[in-house]
Amino acid sequence: VEARTLTMLRGLLHQLHAACSHLAAGARAFPSSVQETAGHVRHGVEGVQASLGSARSFRELSGLVLAQSRDSVTRAQLSLEGLLEHVGQHTPLPWLVGPFAPALVEYPEDVPVEMSKWEGCVTVG
Repeated sequence: VEARTLTMLRGLLHQLHAACSHLAAGARAFPSSVQETAGHVRHGVEGVQASLGSARSFRELSGLVLAQSRDSVTRAQLSLEGLLEHVGQHTPLPWLVGPFAPALVEYPEDVPVEMSKWEGCVTVG
């Protein structure tokens, strides 16, 4: 069970690292503080990966390494929550939603709307 748990943990860390790398690359459009936070999260995950990478059991890891890894993951979680809050507060809605939300567009009643361009679109409402 312990070996499978470590394998699962490594897999989750690998996925988290890939997501953080993608986030850090995409953060270039945001202010430098957001870019720095994304980079810190990625480096924190890399540190946890390095600490747990070669262990075959939890007994091989010191209490200090486990505590530092837990702290790094907690800091990463808090930083990601902060980034999401920043994006939610400072990003225009059309940028997040995209061009596929015709139900959000209001038209005056006396102006005909060409609906042919919306054929096949699914609206939520």
